[in-house]
Amino acid sequence: MNPRWSNSPETPSRALPPSSPSSARSPIPTSSSSASFREPKIFGAPGMGLVGPEASGSGAGAGAGQQNAKTTPFLRVRIGGLERNRKDLLIRFDASTNLPNFRTTMYRNMQRSYVEFQRFAEQAQLTSPRTIIPALPLASTSATTDEEDDRLVRIALQRWLGRVCEDPVLLKDDELRSFIESDFGYQPVPPPSARRPTSAASAVPQVFSAALSKVVRRGPLDEDDELASAKGALERLEERWGGAAAAVGQLGKARRAHAVASQDVGAKLVSLSTVESDLSLANAERKFGRSLEQLAGMAGAQAASENVVLSDSLGYQALNARAAKDALQQRTQLLEDSQTATKSAITKRRNVERLKGSSNINPGKVDDAISEMDDADALEKSLTDRLEAISSNLHTALRAHSRQTHEDVALALLENARLTIGFHKHVLRELEVLKPDIARIGAGTDGPVPTPKSAVSASLYSSAPPPRTYAETTPSMVPSQPYTSPPRAPRMEASKSMFLPPPAQPNIPRPNSAGPPEAAADPLGGQMAQSMMLPGHAAQRAQTMGRAQGRKLDERKAAKMLAGGF
Repeated sequence: MNPRWSNSPETPSRALPPSSPSSARSPIPTSSSSASFREPKIFGAPGMGLVGPEASGSGAGAGAGQQNAKTTPFLRVRIGGLERNRKDLLIRFDASTNLPNFRTTMYRNMQRSYVEFQRFAEQAQLTSPRTIIPALPLASTSATTDEEDDRLVRIALQRWLGRVCEDPVLLKDDELRSFIESDFGYQPVPPPSARRPTSAASAVPQVFSAALSKVVRRGPLDEDDELASAKGALERLEERWGGAAAAVGQLGKARRAHAVASQDVGAKLVSLSTVESDLSLANAERKFGRSLEQLAGMAGAQAASENVVLSDSLGYQALNARAAKDALQQRTQLLEDSQTATKSAITKRRNVERLKGSSNINPGKVDDAISEMDDADALEKSLTDRLEAISSNLHTALRAHSRQTHEDVALALLENARLTIGFHKHVLRELEVLKPDIARIGAGTDGPVPTPKSAVSASLYSSAPPPRTYAETTPSMVPSQPYTSPPRAPRMEASKSMFLPPPAQPNIPRPNSAGPPEAAADPLGGQMAQSMMLPGHAAQRAQTMGRAQGRKLDERKAAKMLAGGF
């Protein structure tokens, strides 16, 4: 025997009587079947199940859990799809409930337009001042495609319906029942408290009072410091949320403009690479231009994601703060009415006391004064009790509103951070691909290439005494041409390799030519020249010495001259 069954007051074989209506109407599954309906916890996506609260245990424990689930009121709504037409947005949904004031427990394929959702939100705010009705999400988002827009609107409406159906105050409201089970559309009837005089004569005092309240910050004395401070905080939050959403929108515009400029620069670089003579530089310009075009497309996608994730979320929080502020404003109006009723009751009591002390008592006036005093006392008591109930429930609703706002903003910031990190990683990968191409630019022209020296030249340089002056140590290879000026630093494009044939030069100086004389090349001046100790082509030696034809130089004599310092 199961020990849990022995402690249970009910046996497992006990069944509900056939005449019980709950046995035929209860849609609540057992614990084994309800485990598969757990709501997924993903960004922005509310639960999709239509089941009631879960039951725990087995046997008699499961029976007790089911009995507890039957007594726990619930209402689950799941949006099945959206349909758009030229005028409005049509929402299809299913509902499941165990509330006794509903006709049935399951509602399939119900249809409501977005305008009807707006009417219900406004009506619920008027008929249920004890709670804070979340702001209804907008019918469109900043998404770039229709499919993504419908998906985001569906998620937002599902989350809104889930929060509305979780409110214990709204579960007892007849407006929610009428909105769910109306067969031919939802048409609410405004309560008497919501009706305002429409004549011009009656509207003049209200306009004057509103204008005076902007100049003189007057209001009823509120003893509830928490709600009074929350009202001022919500006013500031509404302004801050709206300003932040507008700033994100301006940031998106700037990103799109920057993306267009980057794409233009990339196209110009690609065009420039086609006329560049240096192959490494042309390749780098072409690849960098393509990368800029890729980054421009990514910047446009980042701006679109920021508008959807941040701008729309912060804009909705501004609407949500306004809805909470309106709920607290209704309480402020009720507080003012309660204080007015209290003053009126005090006045009526004073009238009765004055009639008691009067010498000439009129029975008709006394009866009227007592009746007015009783009515004033009853109104004062009614408004005071209602104000206390609204204030106590608003504390709970305000904490729930704050928790939901923090969750929404935290999710939006986390999602934006995740997307931003992904964009920056992609940008980093695009730029890292360009590193080899950028490094190849001028790899052989960053500085003078060091000239390898032979062993014989190194021995000659080490045995030579320190030079005196450049003019004294420079040998004149052409005696008929005097030395004019010190040679300039060799240009990199003029450097020649001793192992490769030199490029063809049309203007080679001749000894008997009438051209302008040139300074002789210095073998010790650091310039690339053909070594005198190594064999070479006759054309190379002639070009290096600055002449095409000349007498043959004795290498031994030149070595002795270099060693002895001439």
